[in-house]
Amino acid sequence: MTETVRRATATEPVIEIGRTVYPVVGPDSSVGAGLQIMLAAALRSLRIAVQRGEPDRPETIHRFRVGLRRLRSLISAFGSVLPEEERKQLSARLAAYGRRYSRVREWDVVLSGTLPPMEAALPDEPALFELTTCVRAARRHALPGTVNLAHEAATISQAIESAAWLHRPQVGKEAEWNRDLKEFATDLLDKNHRRLKKRLKHVDLDDQTSFHQLRIRAKKIRYPIELFSNLFVSKETDKYLRQVIAVQDALGQLNDALIARDLITELSLSSRPQGLINGWLAHEIELRRSRFPRAAKKLRKVEPFWEA
Repeated sequence: MTETVRRATATEPVIEIGRTVYPVVGPDSSVGAGLQIMLAAALRSLRIAVQRGEPDRPETIHRFRVGLRRLRSLISAFGSVLPEEERKQLSARLAAYGRRYSRVREWDVVLSGTLPPMEAALPDEPALFELTTCVRAARRHALPGTVNLAHEAATISQAIESAAWLHRPQVGKEAEWNRDLKEFATDLLDKNHRRLKKRLKHVDLDDQTSFHQLRIRAKKIRYPIELFSNLFVSKETDKYLRQVIAVQDALGQLNDALIARDLITELSLSSRPQGLINGWLAHEIELRRSRFPRAAKKLRKVEPFWEA
């Protein structure tokens, strides 16, 4: 299927490819102007994410939650030019929307990431039918009573579009608002890069807090890279981003297996499927844990593209 591509124009500086909207920021943009372009792109992406498909389908919920995360990351990235109290309130509101679907999303990951490889490896195992049936029932139970993602996306868009503090500088923030965007991005990326390298060096994957903090640090540099990517040399940016994504993938896959292990304890399974899933997840956790050091080492060695 060919994706629809809508190119940027002077009045609409974004590129729309399929369901994803990318901001196009000029090299001479100010911080405030860049924020407006990126907000417009993020809100359009959120609305597009829920326009087609049943609202309770796994892919629709996933796209909605990704859209919320990107909005929160955008607001966080520009935090120094925004009023702190209003910014934190909006971020908490967006997080609350996402939490409504966090448990159903966790079951979706089990259904799409854990069970298919088990079924491929054990095609004639009857115990997997019981396991799959129980997981699907748990997923249905985890759905909120009312799912109207289009309405929620519209409510979020309205709240952001009507928040004056997001669209013009507040008292005392004028100089930073009018600052050169590339200079602002460089400082932000450098700060997040140093914090990420420190976490990579000292992370303990067996410590839940340490593990969680590293995942946050990886997100805090990945999303700004994607936001500001067209301000820098694409080849070097892509090289750095690949290494960040590799670390994120390693951490995310390990996190998914750890969550699945906890979720399975909520199911009323007979001994055979219980033993199969426990053994499978124990193997997956160790395998995914073993992949992290190599990805972390590569990221620690990659050169910051913003210093080129």
